[in-house]
Amino acid sequence: MDFLKRSRYWLAASSGIILFCSFPSVNLFPLAWVAIVPLLIALESVESWKSAFLVGYVAGFLFFAGLLIAIVLLYPYANIFATLLGYILLVGYTALYFAVFAVLVHQLPWQSGILFPLGVAAIWVSLEWVRSWLLTGFPWGNIGYSQWKYLPGIQIASLTGVYGISFVIVFFNAGIATLIRRRQEWRKELMAIIVPCLLAMICLIYGYAAIARSENTSQKSMKVAIIPGNILQIEKWKSESIEKIIKKYLNLTRKAAVEKPDVIVWPETTVRGQVISGEWIVQTSSNSFRRFHNLFKQTFGEIDGIPMLIGATDQDAFGDLYNRVMSVSSEGEVLSKYAKMHLVPFGEYVPLADFLPNFVQFKPFEHGKTVNLLPITNVETMQTNDEEIEVGTSICFESAFPSHFRQFVKKGADAMGILTNDAWFVGTAFPDLHLAMAPLRAVENRIAVFRCANGGYSCVVDSFGQITTPFVTPQTDKEFLIADVALSEGKQTFYTRYGDWLPILCLVLSILCIAYRVVIRYTKPKITDN
Repeated sequence: MDFLKRSRYWLAASSGIILFCSFPSVNLFPLAWVAIVPLLIALESVESWKSAFLVGYVAGFLFFAGLLIAIVLLYPYANIFATLLGYILLVGYTALYFAVFAVLVHQLPWQSGILFPLGVAAIWVSLEWVRSWLLTGFPWGNIGYSQWKYLPGIQIASLTGVYGISFVIVFFNAGIATLIRRRQEWRKELMAIIVPCLLAMICLIYGYAAIARSENTSQKSMKVAIIPGNILQIEKWKSESIEKIIKKYLNLTRKAAVEKPDVIVWPETTVRGQVISGEWIVQTSSNSFRRFHNLFKQTFGEIDGIPMLIGATDQDAFGDLYNRVMSVSSEGEVLSKYAKMHLVPFGEYVPLADFLPNFVQFKPFEHGKTVNLLPITNVETMQTNDEEIEVGTSICFESAFPSHFRQFVKKGADAMGILTNDAWFVGTAFPDLHLAMAPLRAVENRIAVFRCANGGYSCVVDSFGQITTPFVTPQTDKEFLIADVALSEGKQTFYTRYGDWLPILCLVLSILCIAYRVVIRYTKPKITDN
């Protein structure tokens, strides 16, 4: 026990480091299955909730310090002191969830037996879920994402979302820790590891069976041309580069159109929406805007009636700025728009801006209000011609929110697109971390996902989470991607229909466990000396 007291912070630190190594870009995903064990062993020796808090905070701080280091590297686009301060604050905040986890585990009424691993897993999943919406939400780093490359292991997400994968992993970790902590009475603790092993095996069997069934199915599909452009972020900010950037996208669009895709896709914030619609010509009488608009009209005339999905910044009639995806018809007319609803705090808008007026150094985006599907007309599918389909689009940060993504599918999306600008983080692990979320979103809703990422990974993911195309990245010679994207058959998964039922259940169970502990503490008769 004295050894554990001396080494508990080292054990906590090792948990944070091992867990980090299970995520992209290290990608040693099996490590997640043992990463929490040192932390749980360290908690055995803590004397108070304060000690538990510090032990958990060490693990969380090291994990998120490694995971979020890319934020510091934003300094080419912002003041180094601002990015460093933002990094420290975000790491410090997210580490609190590990600290609270450690405190609640320390307070569990059971410190052995099968109820202990169940309680640990329920608390962990509850806190992952709370972190996904509290203070606008930051769901990066959920342990379930570490398994994104292991397809049989993530199929359970169609029932439970990514939270089910987290539950099984932490349940298994806690079972191992229980056996180690009670090794002198290991025979009594066998159920604590047998049950998690059985649950993991059931999930794997389900996963293999689901993948096997998929091999015997055929679906209608549409041919998508993905044109990421891969423009450096520093170039996107230069006004003198605008014409060169637009011409690059238009030239690539003409090249892609030769292969007769059903739709052509540009990534997030590629162009101003008013350039496409021609509104700025009327508003400003600018020759530059007129020239850009004419380039678009000319290109639409050359690409033989192919519709487009274009990521654009777009102002409304009141001057409010939105991050949108626009559905443009084969004649160049804007059919429909979707405005990003989950904006990046301090990157796209400033929380509590009225109280921080001097902090606002940019014109913030406004939050979108509704989940809109975007129509694509004249799609030639495997079985029908001239069919209109509807696509859901998740813009950048939004793809990290399972509950938001599923709303498009629940509304009837035939396929899903992720349009993003990852050029902010070229050369870091962030594009990899962002990519890892796409297979989970696909599996959760059993829907194919195409990904168009400026500066990141552009590809197609099938409804079972498999990346079915080569990547197009800033490092590849290929500049665009033509691929078939399967269309949904309209069958909604359990997760699509019922959403985050598992973390809500875990939260209820966690509250009941802690309440039970409180009741025991205050109703237990005190022993006094006579």
